[in-house]
Amino acid sequence: MAGDTATSFAPVNSIVAMMRVADVMKSAAFYRHLGFEIGNAVPREQPHHWAWLYQPKAQNWKTGANVMLVSSDVRGTTASKDKTVLFYLYARDMRGLREELLAKGLTASEITYPPYLPEGEFRLEDPDGYTLMIAQSGQETP
Repeated sequence: MAGDTATSFAPVNSIVAMMRVADVMKSAAFYRHLGFEIGNAVPREQPHHWAWLYQPKAQNWKTGANVMLVSSDVRGTTASKDKTVLFYLYARDMRGLREELLAKGLTASEITYPPYLPEGEFRLEDPDGYTLMIAQSGQETP
């Protein structure tokens, strides 16, 4: 893949799975047994319909284990065809990566700017129909 991009760095620097769950709080309690804690949640007050879990004991939370939980009742957060797992990839240059993917003939959605990710994201589907959400990497993301 070297030489395929116009940049001198890896086009994607992190990937985080987002799982649809029946109850965000119940799932977060389960993952607490594995060392995870809620680092961010929407809404801020319980009950949460989305939560970002991270490993507080990791040297660097951005490179440690992370997972997102979203209530299966929440619709419209993604167009993932209700797959069980949604993958979030964080890019240093999301706009540039999107342009490169389009130039290579891949189909990518328009960039959107949801409240939970004001730096932007776009959707891409892999050959098996899994949704890849490509998001802009920043101070609050991997």
